[in-house]
Amino acid sequence: MKQLIVVLCAAVLLAGCHRLRLPTWNRVPFTGTPAASMLPRIPRDAARFEIDSVTDSTATFRVQEARWVRPGLSSYVVDPLQRDGLVARLRVIARDSATATALVTGQVSRVKTDHFLLVVRPDRPWWQSRVFWAGTLLGVTVGAGSVAVVR
Repeated sequence: MKQLIVVLCAAVLLAGCHRLRLPTWNRVPFTGTPAASMLPRIPRDAARFEIDSVTDSTATFRVQEARWVRPGLSSYVVDPLQRDGLVARLRVIARDSATATALVTGQVSRVKTDHFLLVVRPDRPWWQSRVFWAGTLLGVTVGAGSVAVVR
């Protein structure tokens, strides 16, 4: 019975060490009207890229250091002269070793090379989090130490 209690305590400690991260960056805080709370906003920690070339429906940009950029990611074009006002929304459709291409999915005004592209970095899965593995190690250590003390 004592061993069961120790194992349950270790499991609770392990579960407590893993905090659940909910995506809160994709919604504007509630300001009074229900429609205003559903407006998407660009996260502050989005990576900023210079646009190399623009066609009617695509934009090409350099991503040499950003290995995490992959097809399917959402991106935004902003105008730095208008205090990062939204110009267009894009989706990354192709990537090679040095550049990526994004397709325009919606635009407010024409995309130019003097605008900047913001790409939202995807969240890491929970099993790749250092906090999860630190909690697991702590839980195993506390559980093994408790079993050793009880015996």
